Amino acid sequence: MSFLKRFRALPYIDLFFFIPLTFLFYTLHRYAEPVPGSLFYPGFFLQFFLGFVPQLYQRKWGRILTATAALVTVRISAFTGLESLGSYQLVGLFMGSVLGIWTRETILVLLGRGEMALPKQSDHLLVDWMIRNPTGKAIQSIPYSNLFGLLCFLLFLLVLSFLKLQGFGLLQGLGFQESMYFGTLSSREAFGFVSKILVSLGFVVLYFFSEERNLPTPSKDSLLEQLRFGILVGLTINILVFVSQSIWGVRFFGIGTGESLVLGRSSGFFTDSGSSSWILPVLSLLFIGKWVGLYRKTKERFLLLLVFSLICLVSFLGFTQGKAFWLVWVVPIWIGIIHITTDIFIPTGWKKQTTRIGLYILSPISFWAIFYGISLLTFDVSLVVLAKRMIGAVSVWKHGLFQTLISLDLTRAELIQIGWEGFLKHPWVGNGIASFPLEILDPNRIGTKLTLKFVDFPPNFFLFLLHDLGILGSLIFVFLISILVWERQTGSQILLLLLPFLFGVQIQHAEGAFVFAYLLLFPERGVGLSFSFEKYRRTIWFSPLLLILFIGLPINFVLFSSQNYITQGVGADFRKSELGEYQLGASFPATAGSQFHEFHGTIWEWKLGTVGTGNFTLFTEGKNNQLEFHFYNVDHKLIQKVLCKETGSGYVWNGAIPGGAAYVRLTAKKRIQAKIPKSHFDSANRLLL
Repeated sequence: MSFLKRFRALPYIDLFFFIPLTFLFYTLHRYAEPVPGSLFYPGFFLQFFLGFVPQLYQRKWGRILTATAALVTVRISAFTGLESLGSYQLVGLFMGSVLGIWTRETILVLLGRGEMALPKQSDHLLVDWMIRNPTGKAIQSIPYSNLFGLLCFLLFLLVLSFLKLQGFGLLQGLGFQESMYFGTLSSREAFGFVSKILVSLGFVVLYFFSEERNLPTPSKDSLLEQLRFGILVGLTINILVFVSQSIWGVRFFGIGTGESLVLGRSSGFFTDSGSSSWILPVLSLLFIGKWVGLYRKTKERFLLLLVFSLICLVSFLGFTQGKAFWLVWVVPIWIGIIHITTDIFIPTGWKKQTTRIGLYILSPISFWAIFYGISLLTFDVSLVVLAKRMIGAVSVWKHGLFQTLISLDLTRAELIQIGWEGFLKHPWVGNGIASFPLEILDPNRIGTKLTLKFVDFPPNFFLFLLHDLGILGSLIFVFLISILVWERQTGSQILLLLLPFLFGVQIQHAEGAFVFAYLLLFPERGVGLSFSFEKYRRTIWFSPLLLILFIGLPINFVLFSSQNYITQGVGADFRKSELGEYQLGASFPATAGSQFHEFHGTIWEWKLGTVGTGNFTLFTEGKNNQLEFHFYNVDHKLIQKVLCKETGSGYVWNGAIPGGAAYVRLTAKKRIQAKIPKSHFDSANRLLL
């Protein structure tokens, strides 16, 4: 085949879909985290090459190392002394992996892979590379994949977030303004909360989607097995670090974990103890279930020894974890013990089920007795603290559910109350994704106040859905997840997330989003469609119907939700009623000792104040630019355009304001960094000309 034909055979649809989305998520992350490159890029490039190079070399090792790195490199920047600025959302890792996948596939197509029969092995470098990476083939087109529906919903939530945090000025040519959302919180800073949810989860879904688009047919290398092995390696490394922290203290590899160090909790290589308190038990339970299933088939006793050893080791490590660890860990272990013992000692069906039901009924009493005994201990560990609080909560149960929650955890109870109050304000469409921290920071919010100064997401994933997405948005999310669970038969794995989701928004950290997506997408019996789902997919109407729902439901949700943001104003008027002043748009407003506001960008809009001397001065080192004033009336209709004159130190304008002008926009042909004297603005940020 000629090179031109190979060029035409490239997977253009996939390339034009995945690569722009990859750079979109990267750009959004940098927008939310505009830290200097010297702080960002060291950790970013470490992760990037861990993802890119193995994927470029071989599909197998790319998957293994990506899965391992997702669990151990989230704080890699902190070990270089730069905190976790370039690594905590694993942007570099997943960007490198996605670009590595599509770079590999592109080069192999151009080299003519699949045009001739390949030997089993070869000393020729390029032939050996082709052997290691057999031809991949997607099962169906991108729009008909169910992961496309989840990605669509995430992208529409991004659009909705920008409408909330930037207003409708985006649709009127103002671009992304450096606007203030509260008096001390900018829209860019507020988007940082959105980024923690949507960028982290979006990159993970994009990576898994890319892997599934390149499955070899027939598949000699199992995507599931390689990802599972990588996760096992990552879990093992973390367990070794946990053991080391138990021996030498939590400061061993503990830099960058924040409050976890203060509380004396070990975090392994995870973001903090909040992540480790659920990822450690959930992944351990996943492999315990796998090994128990293998034992039932093979009767290999070493597997039972492995299971028993892991249970003992993880239980020991739990003493330096948070209180949520014990509920996430003990309850499934107890259920597993009931099932295994009844399987061994009671072979008859009806006796087995009756015994299990009886044990389930007696379980709360047994747990209460165990916790009561533990509460009498004097050790200062999370399990004893949890036991004392649960026993104490029994005595206040008669005073109501809220008082019981307060006795268990005051901060968590107040956060639940704030979340419920927020849900009641907008029960159908919610308050917007990642809006809960904004509720806490809102100085004008009426309702429950936090006793301790604490900014976080809701302490419950289901409350997070209701507060942020409302009833309609939550139903759309549940619909998309249900379709994936039905298609991939991962219901039993999703149950592992039920208890962790009761104690937090576990997808807010990148490694948590990775574990969530893995459990959702990859069942233990391999990648493939369920029989019932495949039966419907072969019909003419089912796939088009899903595609309509994947696009139509999010669009309608955005249309309904965005009505709440229409009244926020545009440009200089954005959130004027909440702020009590107009938008300044400065990247760095003047401080107490400074006489200048600093502006970065190409366009700004200000409300005109009282007429001054008719002079305007802007200082910048950038030259060969073109700056214009555009005057608008109260209806934002253009009245006049005038050029600013270039000087040695910047640009000036002298003249009279046209009649009827209420707003003015300053536009630059090229991006500039400029300083404007704060004397040009009054106390309400109106421009004085």
